[in-house]
Amino acid sequence: MTAWEWQDLLDTLSDHRAECVGMAANMIGFKKCIIAFTTPFGNMLMYNPVIVKCDKPYDTEEGCLSLLGDPRPTKRYEVIEVEFQDVNFKKKRQKFTGFTAQIIQ
Repeated sequence: MTAWEWQDLLDTLSDHRAECVGMAANMIGFKKCIIAFTTPFGNMLMYNPVIVKCDKPYDTEEGCLSLLGDPRPTKRYEVIEVEFQDVNFKKKRQKFTGFTAQIIQ
């Protein structure tokens, strides 16, 4: 994904911030394994994210811009650890909790 493509993903997320807290690249037509999501500190982008640890499962409901209709029931985890690459393709491993963890999942 080129810089303008990932910027398009971040811009689309920002444009839909009232109804969306996370997006995948395929939602805007790019067949790449990239997600963008909101955090308390601003938007974040992850290339090739893989959840390597998860803890404290709970049931919730979520909606999606790609799916019409009411929110659907799903299982999520309160704590996750993710391996990914940042926008400079540097490998990272980071722990996320709470709503940020839910968004990533």
